[in-house]
Amino acid sequence: MKKKIFVLSIIVLIFLVCIFGRGMYFYGKYIIPDKNYFGSNYKEILYPMSFQDKKQANEIMKKIDEAFSFIGNEDEADSSYGELSRYCITDEDAVKENHTLQLITADFDKEIGYLWFVYNQEALDSNNQTVRGSLDILVRATLEKTDYSWDVVNTKEHP
Repeated sequence: MKKKIFVLSIIVLIFLVCIFGRGMYFYGKYIIPDKNYFGSNYKEILYPMSFQDKKQANEIMKKIDEAFSFIGNEDEADSSYGELSRYCITDEDAVKENHTLQLITADFDKEIGYLWFVYNQEALDSNNQTVRGSLDILVRATLEKTDYSWDVVNTKEHP
């Protein structure tokens, strides 16, 4: 009997570490100033995605990746990417761009949802000198469903 209780206790402990370990990692890494900046939405970062949420989020991350990869003029970026145009490279000196994206979590209801991700981005000129860059930026994107697709309608990141 004691052995069964011990094994069950270990299983419960492992489960709790898996659930709360994720929160401790993100809360520890992004606690200041992001928790104050994002307000009550910050607790969403602990939401474990369902398989369907992850599948949908990966499709949206492809659109986000396209916006990050864009190098061109501001008008074209605005018309092609809307809210995501803020991540397009429109600096006249930039000829090359490098970025990484990491999906944190996402949740979708029938008509609205959100997605959290972290990015790094660097824009380079023809001499391989950095003209613009960002490192470990946490973003919350608000999503709306329109005509069978999800669109990013708002993004919030710490200034």
